[in-house]
Amino acid sequence: MNKKNYLIEKAEKGLTIQQYLKQIAGFSNAQIRSMKFTENGICLGGQRARVTTRLSEGDVLEVLLETKNSSSAHLLSFEQMPDILYEDADVIAVNKPAGMAVHPSHGHYQDTLANQLAYYFRKNTQQVEIHSIGRLDLETSGIVLFAKHRAAAARLSRQREDGRLQKTYLAICSGIFAEKNGTLNGAIAPLPGSLMKMCVSKDGKPAVTHYQVQKQYMEAALVQLTLETGRTHQIRVHMADAGHPLIGDRLYFADTDQKADVDAENCFTGIKRAALHASRICFYQPFEGKRITVEAPFPEDMKKCLFRDE
Repeated sequence: MNKKNYLIEKAEKGLTIQQYLKQIAGFSNAQIRSMKFTENGICLGGQRARVTTRLSEGDVLEVLLETKNSSSAHLLSFEQMPDILYEDADVIAVNKPAGMAVHPSHGHYQDTLANQLAYYFRKNTQQVEIHSIGRLDLETSGIVLFAKHRAAAARLSRQREDGRLQKTYLAICSGIFAEKNGTLNGAIAPLPGSLMKMCVSKDGKPAVTHYQVQKQYMEAALVQLTLETGRTHQIRVHMADAGHPLIGDRLYFADTDQKADVDAENCFTGIKRAALHASRICFYQPFEGKRITVEAPFPEDMKKCLFRDE
């Protein structure tokens, strides 16, 4: 269970608990129903209360968010501590290393970020239901945000949809950029005949990527990117289509060797994955509304790749 306390202010007096939970606290009808049928799920001044009860200024409304039967108990523990960048009662942000999957999948049943978190929470005797708010490719390093229960996950997902939750990426892209900033908006679809690759296609789903060159090197550039959409391999596909595939990206680099002004083999020296890092995330604490910014340090393999080009 996860308990939330709300202090009723002057402007909120006279509202019923039902009205407050829906209009002010932002809970759905289904969540309120769940609270109603949970023991001590809705309390006023320490006593169980009906949702029709009217509130007074200074009242303390307590609600329990249901988490039982939905914990991460099914996950095997990966006995290695995650690199935690931020944590509170509702969310946790973790720095994912390149080469680690976010969730268990074929070939990765126990060595994932979710398994690390399962170990962390069990070690601290916490029963937590984790929900990733967006994911990162296996090769991509950087910040992954998790909600600790469904109510937080729903609120953070809405922030992601309406643009209040923003993630910033850093990439090392090949070639010399004529334009130091711009927007790429080619629609993205699966590449016919391929199980893994995506491509820019008029038949694809809309995708928008904004980029800004941070520093131009001799053969490549450090580029900051933000997304308006979250398509599979979006940054990798858009940058490759623009003639600036990510250094180390063996999946998409070969498609652009005629367009990229760079020696592909030299680019792979010193880095064994697509040079992409989720460096910063900004969001609002799902219940308190406070603006939170989390940053992940620039990874060593990308540092070495840049230093090689200086």
